[in-house]
Amino acid sequence: MKNNKSAIVICLFVCLSITSLLHAQQDTASLRINKQQATNTFFDKTKTKTDRQNALKKIGYPEDDTFKKLIALSKDKTEDKDIRLSALKTHRFDDDYFNTVLSILSDPAEPASLKAGLIKDIGQRTTFRMPTNLRQKLQSTLRLRLDDQDESVRLAAYRVLVSSHDIVAIDKLVESMRNGTNLTIPVADGIELLDVDGSSKHVSTIRPYLNNSNPKIQAQAVRALANDPQSRKTVVELAMNKQTNKEVRMNALRSLAREDETFIQYVTNIIIDTRETADIRYQAMKTGMGRLNYHKEPDTIQIRFAQAIEKVAQGKNARTSDGKELTNEAKILLPHLRKTFPAINRYYKFRK
Repeated sequence: MKNNKSAIVICLFVCLSITSLLHAQQDTASLRINKQQATNTFFDKTKTKTDRQNALKKIGYPEDDTFKKLIALSKDKTEDKDIRLSALKTHRFDDDYFNTVLSILSDPAEPASLKAGLIKDIGQRTTFRMPTNLRQKLQSTLRLRLDDQDESVRLAAYRVLVSSHDIVAIDKLVESMRNGTNLTIPVADGIELLDVDGSSKHVSTIRPYLNNSNPKIQAQAVRALANDPQSRKTVVELAMNKQTNKEVRMNALRSLAREDETFIQYVTNIIIDTRETADIRYQAMKTGMGRLNYHKEPDTIQIRFAQAIEKVAQGKNARTSDGKELTNEAKILLPHLRKTFPAINRYYKFRK
C-alpha cells in the first residue's frame, strides 16, 4: 500500500512538473512572438508614429539584430525625427550609438529637436569614468553646439557641459550674463546653471538679477543667492513681502531654509498670518519643518515653530491651490513634532 501511495505521489509530481514546464515554454514562446510583433511594428513605416512608439515599449531588451536596425533607422533622414530619437534612446551605449549621436549633432541639416533630445540622452548616459578619448570627443562636439542657431540645442549643450563643470561652457555663460548682451540661453536658465556649478563662485554675476522685473529670473536669483551674505537681507525681504511674486517667495523660502540660521524666527510669522495665502503659509510650514529636520536648532526655536503649527491647527481652515487643507496638515504635523523633538514633547507635557 505504501509503495502504491509513493508511486502515485511521484506520478503526480512528474505530471505537475511536466505541466509547469509546458506552461513555461508556452509563456516563453508567447513572449518571443509578442516581442517580434512589436519589433516589426516599430520598423514598419506604414504604421502611425503613436503605434510605433507604443510598440517600442513592448520590445524589451533588443536582440543583436534589432540593435543594428535601430542604428540604421536612426541614420535614415526620411524617418520621423521622433522615431529616430526613440531608436537611439533604446540602443545600448556602445561605439555605434556614440558615433551615430556625434555624427547627427555635427550635421547642420539635422532637426534641432533631434539634436536637443540626443544631447540630453547622451548627457544622462555618460559618466566621468568614460574613456578619456570619448569624453574629449563628446566635449568638443557639445562645445560647438553652444553656438547652435537653435536655442533648445544651445540650452541642452549648456546643461550637459555646465553640470560636468566644463570651464569653456561656464566661462562663456558667465561672460554673456555679465555683459547682458548676446545671451545665448534664457537668463533664468543661465542663473540655474551657475547655481548648479556652485552659486558661491558666481555671486557677482548673479546679484544684478536679484531685483529683475521678470519673476522667473528673480525666482532663480533668490534661489541662488540665499547663501550670499551681501544678498541675504534682500532675499528675506522678498520672502516676507506679500506683494512679491508667489514663485519668487516660494524659491526664497526654500533657499533660506537651507542657508539662514534665523529662518525659523521669521518664517513663523508667515505661518500664523491669516492674511497670507494658504500656498505661502503651507510652504512656510514645509520649509520650516525641513529646517528642523536637517539643522540642529535650539530648543526655544523648535518650540516656537511648534506653537505656530498649533495655532494653525486651531485656526480657521484654508485650502491651498492644490487642495491641501491647512488646519488638517497642521494637525498631522503637530504630533509628529512632539514625537520627533524631545524639547517640543517636554514643553507640551509640562504645559498640561
